Amino acid sequence: MFRALVASTALALMALPAAAGPEAEAVIEGAARQIGDPVKSREAIRESVDIDTVANFTLGKHARRVSEEERARFVEAFENYLLDSLEGHGEQFRDAKVTILGSKDRGDDDSIVETRVDRPGDDPETVRWRVIKKDNDWRVVDVEVAGLWLAIEQRAQIAAIMDRPHATIDDAIKALNS
Repeated sequence: MFRALVASTALALMALPAAAGPEAEAVIEGAARQIGDPVKSREAIRESVDIDTVANFTLGKHARRVSEEERARFVEAFENYLLDSLEGHGEQFRDAKVTILGSKDRGDDDSIVETRVDRPGDDPETVRWRVIKKDNDWRVVDVEVAGLWLAIEQRAQIAAIMDRPHATIDDAIKALNS
């Protein structure tokens, strides 16, 4: 009987949400509200996305072989690419209602926030946001739309460019700028 009580208490405690969820969800709620605003979208993206982390992730194994100056140029090109891309998709959020469905913590500083985006005239869409806590700040590091994690897809595209014989960081930057 005592073992059953201990086991059921342990199971009940495991089902409780971790503390990261509400903080991570608040970041997404604020970002989703502002991304649709044509005036605030670029700044909202800069505030809510950890652009440096995402750019470094996107470079993958190639980050080790570039100089600091080359990496800085890549991060700048990546930031412009990301801002232009997300700003272009920001209009999808303009008249949308974004509902936080919940979050799943992957660790104390890593969470996936699931949202439902309802746009007039379209079917609801599930969008997942991966957020990490770095320097006591929760920031977005990836977004899953239609089953594709965007940073992971971008990493594969940059790797395909950088894996070519004689490829340089300039080839990757050129791809981001086109």
